[in-house]
Amino acid sequence: MIRAILFDLDDTLILDEAVCEHAFREAGFVAAQRYSLDLERLAYTAKASARRLWTEGPYYSYALRIGHSALEGLWAGYSQTQPEIRGLREWTPGYRLALWREALADQNISDENLLFELADAWRTARALYPRFSEVDALLAALTPKYKLGIVTNGVPDLQRAKIRGSNLVQHFQAVAISGELNIGKPDPGIFEWICERLEVAPAECVMVGDNPERDVAGAIQAGMRSVWVDRGFKPRDKRYPADLEVKNLLEMLPWLEELG
Repeated sequence: MIRAILFDLDDTLILDEAVCEHAFREAGFVAAQRYSLDLERLAYTAKASARRLWTEGPYYSYALRIGHSALEGLWAGYSQTQPEIRGLREWTPGYRLALWREALADQNISDENLLFELADAWRTARALYPRFSEVDALLAALTPKYKLGIVTNGVPDLQRAKIRGSNLVQHFQAVAISGELNIGKPDPGIFEWICERLEVAPAECVMVGDNPERDVAGAIQAGMRSVWVDRGFKPRDKRYPADLEVKNLLEMLPWLEELG
């Protein structure tokens, strides 16, 4: 019998990739008010630079372990006291300027003052937390029947802000955040932690997420059933076959009924 449904957060319950794209466009508009430039090229180069600089940074191995991404590094507050998070708080201001310096230089523009404006514009535009359209109906259907939890990778302040900002807090009995526990998906430890909080066995849980390498693989290792939601950003991974594949989360409801 299934007693608990666990959800990934970003690009499962709330939009992430699309809001990042929005933020790059908004920052590009700020630059375009001052210079004639190719907005699409600016956004593409800025994103590519961010991801490369992130992998070259001193905290990349830590970020990889807890699942904290290059684009999250553009707006996280890093208010916690762990040594790695303190280090990120000191390192990321320069990182946030460097990616825009490279993107502008790609179009032969040098303007140090503009870098700060672009970094601020991106961060402001990114602070949106829209839910996917089916989420409210899904939670209304699940809440009377199951315990609900969130298992999300990332730094604590940012993931907590997303959960609060998307008005999801009241729907979930437990939240596991990799940066708080110092273990991230697909490590079975993060799934074991939330099972203890919900007082359920792994075999009584379904894990739902958009990332086969973290959500589905983690569920398999933890002994849970899994649902992969295809949001169009991460391809199916044959190494980690989910028990169910959907494009809209409401498609999982008949399957859950069959499981009992």
